[in-house]
Amino acid sequence: MAKSPPSTPPPLSLRIIQTFCRDELVEEIEGNLCEYYAERPPGALNKLLYWFEVLRYIRFSTLRSINTQITGSMFVFNPLLTFRNLLKHRAATFISLLGFTLGLVATLFLYFYISTELSTDDFHADGDKIYRFLRVGEMNGQNYKIGLSSAPYAEALANDFPNSMEEVTRAMPQPGLITIEDQNFVEDGLLFADSNFFQFFSFPLAIGDESQVLRGTNSAVLSQAMATKYFGSTDPIGKELTLDSEFSFVVTGILGEMPARSHLEFDMVLSIGVYERFESFSANWWNNSLYTYARIPSEEVVASLEAGLNEFMIKYMGDMFEATGSGMGLMAQPLREIYFDASTRYDFVRHGNLQSIYILTMVAFGILFIACFNYVNLSIAQSFLRSKEVGVRKVLGVNKGRLALQFLGESMLILSLSFAVALVISWFTIPTIGDFLGIAITPSWGDQQLWVFLVILFLVMLLISGAQPAMLMSSFRPLSALKGLQSNISRQGVRKVLVIAQFAISIFLIVATLLINAQNDYLASKDLGFNQASILLIRLNSSEIRSQRELFKERLEEHPAVTQASMMSGEPGGFYDASTFIIPKSTDGQRLRTLFTDVHYLNLFDIDVIAGRGFSKDITTDESQRVLLNRKAVEGYGLTPEEVLNQPVELPGWGLDDLKIIGVVEDFHFLSLHEQIEPLAIITGGNHRRLALKVKTAELRETLAFIEDVHKELSPAYPLEYEFLDDRLARLYEQEQQQARVFTAFSGISILLACLGIFGLAAYSAQRRQKELGIRKVLGASVSQIIELISREFLMLVIIATVLALPAVWYFISNWLKDFAYRILILDYWYAFLLGGIAATAIALFTVTLKTFQSAAANPTESIRNE
Repeated sequence: MAKSPPSTPPPLSLRIIQTFCRDELVEEIEGNLCEYYAERPPGALNKLLYWFEVLRYIRFSTLRSINTQITGSMFVFNPLLTFRNLLKHRAATFISLLGFTLGLVATLFLYFYISTELSTDDFHADGDKIYRFLRVGEMNGQNYKIGLSSAPYAEALANDFPNSMEEVTRAMPQPGLITIEDQNFVEDGLLFADSNFFQFFSFPLAIGDESQVLRGTNSAVLSQAMATKYFGSTDPIGKELTLDSEFSFVVTGILGEMPARSHLEFDMVLSIGVYERFESFSANWWNNSLYTYARIPSEEVVASLEAGLNEFMIKYMGDMFEATGSGMGLMAQPLREIYFDASTRYDFVRHGNLQSIYILTMVAFGILFIACFNYVNLSIAQSFLRSKEVGVRKVLGVNKGRLALQFLGESMLILSLSFAVALVISWFTIPTIGDFLGIAITPSWGDQQLWVFLVILFLVMLLISGAQPAMLMSSFRPLSALKGLQSNISRQGVRKVLVIAQFAISIFLIVATLLINAQNDYLASKDLGFNQASILLIRLNSSEIRSQRELFKERLEEHPAVTQASMMSGEPGGFYDASTFIIPKSTDGQRLRTLFTDVHYLNLFDIDVIAGRGFSKDITTDESQRVLLNRKAVEGYGLTPEEVLNQPVELPGWGLDDLKIIGVVEDFHFLSLHEQIEPLAIITGGNHRRLALKVKTAELRETLAFIEDVHKELSPAYPLEYEFLDDRLARLYEQEQQQARVFTAFSGISILLACLGIFGLAAYSAQRRQKELGIRKVLGASVSQIIELISREFLMLVIIATVLALPAVWYFISNWLKDFAYRILILDYWYAFLLGGIAATAIALFTVTLKTFQSAAANPTESIRNE
């Protein structure tokens, strides 16, 4: 037999009715609810419907009288009344929610990005004591830092400064071929390190002891991803792998989850002891291969240590300095500075951009301020409609403080809803937004600092957005409010300042976006002095392929789609060493960037020769030890291009003294456009790391398949690694492209939010001048004339915003461009400033017209009668 439902509804629902509803209605409402409840069959859905019925009875017409509410605590802050007021003004509520939500999603995205960047390397237990040693070189009067050092530094520093060094360690990033049984993997994320690496740094281990995992010369520690890739679900500990088909390693540990980002990126750590057997590694002070770190007790000890580093360098390298005619210094760089120091040369660790952090922080605050200003403007626009409500409450005895608290409660409720919606949206969309903008984002929702930040942000936004409207509306005079003549609302200064601020920020972002994109277009279109089209770069990635590189090149040239080929030590935008070159005719030697290549290099890249001749395949002596200088190098010697021709050249650092200059080439941008063109020597012969092919792109897939087949035939173990030069050069400016995408996206958000703000002020203006507009229409004013009348004041606000924003964006872009040796002239892009102002004006006028058209087109007798 079915169980009949109880005839009496839940007591809590009846208590709610008794608390909120008027006494004379309570009995009737309770009867209705009891009847409704008794008629519903059991079930969760019907219980939910019953509670909706309860809420339906709690409305303005059933609420207790204002006097009754005043005697209790309901008017201190009445959430139900607050919610009903927000529903009553649903359009303004929606706009406020949208503005806050967009601003918060943008801010959360930028928070995760910025916090990730700023937390880099901050998880090491002794991070404030860790330093990396940098060599300090000199290039024709300019000092520069060198990230890489060589193997002997660590032991020598520990021996010579025993009281300063608590511990030293080395780390060497190096790509390699990993072989597991019969499978080969080319890995770029290998790191060779000393046995104390995991004791020195705080990289976590999921399996293994920090003091033991790298003790053996053949020990390997894998990331969990690598262990799964190589061995699946099998326990990897004790498993063997082979490096470069020569060195055997045993897995002794598994890396744990990284607590934060590190400047050192690796998927596998191998014992550096495998290289110690080679004297060219362990005893060569000139070998640029690894990073040397030390743990030093204090900054005072560091200062004392650095005072003796010059003598240290002379002690171990003085003879080499004398032989090569160039010296080198040494300095200690704090760990916390490594990530954001992109100026260090020959530094292949991860780097961030501190300027980008400052810029994005500014953008985040700008968007949040616009969202807060939006709410203030919309609240003030609503105040005209709510003035009589305020007047009634004041007449019935509600004091100013309680009214202010009620209005502040409305702000708090809207802000709370916005935070909730923004968190839900961010949870699902932030990684996608990051992919779209080219920014790697991994949200850490469990981070305690995030929630502290959100609480502080909530309170600050509540203060900014809620305080002004609450104070304004609670200060209405009762009599004036009841008549709709609130005199204090005529003080429009605050609202106008907010609109000016909103549009100043938007104009700033619009113009900055245009100029950043202009600089990026300039970088993409600038003549680099060589032909970069359709050039394929192949890494000569194994001893097998390097020993047969001439054969490899000849085999590839047989393919009809390969029109030219050349081998080189460094491609444009890649690695270029620096060495001292001595010309007897010049009094001083000069440090030049060096490029070792073959006789086909100039033809492949279409580089112009301005004096003498280029390399020729028909002249046997050109195959090795022939030199071309660029114009910059010739100027450094104080000679003319004709004077350096046929001059002998000594290269002491490489032990070469039989070089001869046969020509001078025009300067070309072999480095990125962040740097000035440097003096360069192009030398035939030497070691080659890249093979460049000019290919026809019509049948690219077939061509690549042919190249891969030839590579596999000559070097079966190593997979082919290639990239196009265009892509290689584009990666030099990834951060600038990323900034452009961010500015474009967030300037769009700022414009949308600014439109919402001016929409609120236009609404207020139309309401405040409703009677005036009606009279003007009666006297014959057209709709367009009325729209023009209201738009005029907003046009002035946008003009003021433009005047304030343009100098700021000029200053900002001028400083941003300093990172580029080659950059646009801002004056050449004067129209960007004009377009920013015009765009903001057009958007403002469109928004105002959209809002005021209804008021302008309304029946004038209605507005006059209502007044």
